[in-house]
Amino acid sequence: MNAAFFPGGDVLLTFSLAGLLLVPCRRLKTSSLVALSLFFLAQPLEWAYAAVQWMHPGWVPPSLSVAESYASLKSAVDTGNFWVMAWENLTTGQWASLAWGIEAGRLMQAPGLFLLGFVLGRQDFFLQNDGTAVFWTRGLLFSLAGTCAFYVVMCLPGLPGPVHTVFNMWHNVCFTGVWVAGFVLLYRLEYFRKATAPLLTYGRMSLTNYVSQSVIGSLIFFPYALGMAPYCGYLVSFAVGFAAMTGQIWFCRWWLERHRYGVLEGLWHRATWLAAGKVSAPEHR
Repeated sequence: MNAAFFPGGDVLLTFSLAGLLLVPCRRLKTSSLVALSLFFLAQPLEWAYAAVQWMHPGWVPPSLSVAESYASLKSAVDTGNFWVMAWENLTTGQWASLAWGIEAGRLMQAPGLFLLGFVLGRQDFFLQNDGTAVFWTRGLLFSLAGTCAFYVVMCLPGLPGPVHTVFNMWHNVCFTGVWVAGFVLLYRLEYFRKATAPLLTYGRMSLTNYVSQSVIGSLIFFPYALGMAPYCGYLVSFAVGFAAMTGQIWFCRWWLERHRYGVLEGLWHRATWLAAGKVSAPEHR
């Protein structure tokens, strides 16, 4: 559903594939999970490409025709026909998203981050106490240092393509660490918790909101509907997005006062848990 409205940018396919790794790994020891996470975050495919290039100068990684796929998607969007756009998004678009994830290193990065998040949750690093505050303060400092260092390295001239991809992904991981550590530390402050309180209900319906963002944005900006993209600059687009998110927050509050799960979250819950006899679905956490 998300892909039908979002040409070539659907990450849910990549995330669903990466998420499957958590199922067989859920009972592994923490040390094994950390090692596996570091393996994926190290970008082994790109290092393999770099090794082949070093042994055989002139060799280039196989092309997955990402640019051609995105050009085809743009042509479909420009027709102004929803069904043409949706079909192209659901076929070429899914391949384009997956192929781009492979070429950009995201297909390796995603499972590494999923496993890392699993470890942080299992070890209770998101609890609010002095011990975790020290951990996240150190994490913030290391992430800042890594963000700067990897940015400098990836900007060096003459860097082989695969090696550039590796350092770009490492830079992104460190920058993600800055955001996460900064948010966790700020959340210790009462005024920050109050300021971000509207995001609580928004997060409980994250899948519903993610997909509905695609639907709303598509209806507003694409030629088959209102076609406002050529007339909206950055400021107007930001205002549209802010208004849409405000409406989503209101809807989340209204819905969760009447239902246990979000719209798509409820469907997902029913599709993945079966209650039989004394075995019932776990509480939503």
